[in-house]
Amino acid sequence: MKKLHALTTAAALASLAGQAQAQSPFFSVDWHSPTVGLPDSGTFTPITHGDILIPAAGTPMLGPLLAPATAVTHGFGGLGLPPGCIGVVGGTPCPVEVDAFSWGRDFPVTPNGMGSGSWQWSVDTFATGFAPIAPNVVSEAPVGDASADVFLNIGFLPPAPVPPGPSIGHRGLFDGDGLYSGSGFTYPGLGLIEPSAPVAAAANPGDNLDALDNLPPGVAPGPDAYFSLDAFFIDPLTGIPNSGSAAANGFMGGDVLKTTLGGLPVVYAPAGGLGLNLLGPGQLDDLDALVLMENGDGIWQPSVQPYDWLAGGTDMLLFSVRRGSAVIGMPDSIFGIPIEEGDILTTPLPTALGGVSPFPGMFLAAENIGLGTIRSGTAMGNTGDDLDALDHHQFPFSDCDGDGMDDTLAIAFGSVPDANMNGIPDSCEVAIPCTPLPNSTGVPTVLTGALTGSPGTGLHLEATSGPPSQFGYFLIGSGLASPGLAVGSGMLCLDTTGGNLIARYNLAGSVMNSIGIFDAGGVLQNAVGTSTVGSGFDVPTPIPLPIGGAIVTGSTWHFQLWHRDIPSTSNFSNALSWTF
Repeated sequence: MKKLHALTTAAALASLAGQAQAQSPFFSVDWHSPTVGLPDSGTFTPITHGDILIPAAGTPMLGPLLAPATAVTHGFGGLGLPPGCIGVVGGTPCPVEVDAFSWGRDFPVTPNGMGSGSWQWSVDTFATGFAPIAPNVVSEAPVGDASADVFLNIGFLPPAPVPPGPSIGHRGLFDGDGLYSGSGFTYPGLGLIEPSAPVAAAANPGDNLDALDNLPPGVAPGPDAYFSLDAFFIDPLTGIPNSGSAAANGFMGGDVLKTTLGGLPVVYAPAGGLGLNLLGPGQLDDLDALVLMENGDGIWQPSVQPYDWLAGGTDMLLFSVRRGSAVIGMPDSIFGIPIEEGDILTTPLPTALGGVSPFPGMFLAAENIGLGTIRSGTAMGNTGDDLDALDHHQFPFSDCDGDGMDDTLAIAFGSVPDANMNGIPDSCEVAIPCTPLPNSTGVPTVLTGALTGSPGTGLHLEATSGPPSQFGYFLIGSGLASPGLAVGSGMLCLDTTGGNLIARYNLAGSVMNSIGIFDAGGVLQNAVGTSTVGSGFDVPTPIPLPIGGAIVTGSTWHFQLWHRDIPSTSNFSNALSWTF
């Protein structure tokens, strides 16, 4: 269903406070991502790789999902970057890319280790990971479903700083699209596009989540936002230059910037103070993830040694660096261990306190949360796994059963059952949802909807993962059934009881009155006149009989695809609800 969001200005922060109550994750995507250029779900303004986004429904949900909504625009009135990139599409570099983001309200890490909170993070398309409990980077990367996901560590760490050691494991917290994964898992999604296999191309097939921040319950965002921009050097894996958004705006890729929303960005923590950009001209570093607890005065007081931030006199600033950064391979200041892409770093430890280099200190080694590194032999290529986004949180993001543990962790530890592997404890699913059944290809048919400005209502439906060469009809109904009605080899999710009606769209004179036929790739192609944008179906205003009438503003309708299946039966997609 649609939910409108406005671009953030100082006057709009009160509305975002409501989103904070629901622990809405704030995130961005990189310039390679196909979500760049799509209309957002709030204002229908094209999304850029500098915008800070939230899920369209306000919180992660099972798919299909609308594209994210813009919470903070990259332009004037938001982060204060040039507004000229609105309308560019994924794969087009433009100088607004945001690499890391924080509201400065992250929960302080304490010497109690994992008992004080949890790490949430994302990787890029080339990461392979190593961890024992799926869904994780190991299970999702081979099917292209890792780079748009957010992962959560599931073990207990000794007090940081922690050098390389055994992985404590991690598990998927948020999925990119919230749909059934090729790995066999489903968990709540953000409205991003998957899959995305690693490719050496400017435009990627799926999204790469590039910044992340979750606020504690009840904490409003703003008025200050902290972020970093992208350095300009060649990606060692793809051979493609990074976007260079930092230099284009007069900053360094290792700087942490600050914007009072509606104003212009300024340097908050310079790269040199973080132990970055110290190797001479042209030896650039790119800060790629950020955890920040600002002590309240808006002025950076660098931490001198871990945990001095607990006294309030310094600011906790933790970060990682992107592959290709000059500091990778340099000895960290705490252990003297070569720095890698997935390490969580802190400000340099001074020599007077035992620091062994001028470079950042290793606060938490990549191996400990299940990322692959060169130094441990767990990386698949010639670079370690990139840590693209990072957050530190105290409270469970979702604890539907009230056991005090994040549902993701409770499922991973086996303390609650999740028989249908959808990331939700079975005890929280009061009514069994109407779940689509696999078709003859072995996976369910997937129905998604998007606003495209197409004729009629503007709603465009797409059906994918169907059986090749089989035709289907789109259905519309006034109600949803739970658990649904078994028909043929599938589940009819539209309700036919209690006065609810369903109707079938069809085209007279087309092949067996079908709306479309699945091609060899499982995408529902058109009968003539069903869509103006290619495959799929543009929903018209008139509603077919026996319902009749017309779709009007404010009404909610439910859609499902009914299609032939092999050898001689029928099946259904998932159902999609839409408020116009």
